[in-house]
Amino acid sequence: MAYNADIATATSMAPQLGTLSGATTPTLTQGNVIWEKAYNEVRLAFIQAGMSSTLTAASIALNLAQSAEMFLASGDILLAKGSIGADGKATAGELIAKGRLLLSQLWEQRVFLLANGATSDTTGPSVWAKSNWTQDSDPDFDYTPGTGDREYAQPPAWQDGDDL
Repeated sequence: MAYNADIATATSMAPQLGTLSGATTPTLTQGNVIWEKAYNEVRLAFIQAGMSSTLTAASIALNLAQSAEMFLASGDILLAKGSIGADGKATAGELIAKGRLLLSQLWEQRVFLLANGATSDTTGPSVWAKSNWTQDSDPDFDYTPGTGDREYAQPPAWQDGDDL
C-alpha cells in the first residue's frame, strides 16, 4: 500500500496533469504503475537506511515518505506525459531530483526519524558492512588471466574450517 492515499494526492506536485483516466496520457492504469514504482523507490531508501518501510500513521517519518513519493510520482508521471510542452520535461526532472534528495538524506535523519515514526530494521545487509576489495576496487579491472592487469592485492582466500 502506497504512502499517499490516492493517485490524486500522489500527483499533487504536478497539477498540470489533471485527473488521470482511461483517456488521458498517461492513462490511469499507467499512472498507477508509475506511482507503485515511486512507492517502491521510497521503501527501498528506508530499508537502505536501516529502517522498516512500515511507518507509524500520522508521523513525521510517514510525512517525509509521502512527500518523497509525491515528488517522484508527480515527476515520473509528468515525464511519461511528455506532451505538455518545453517546460514539462524540465519540471519533471526537478520534481524527481527533489524526491531523490529527500531520500538521500534518510541516513543523516535516521535517529530523528526513529524517534518520530520509523522503526529500526536489520533484515537487509548491515549498513556498516563494507569491503574495500569489493566496493572500492577498480571497476575496470580485468581478472582474465594473461591480460596484463595486475591485482592490487590478492583476493581473500577463505577456506572452510580456517581459524579466524
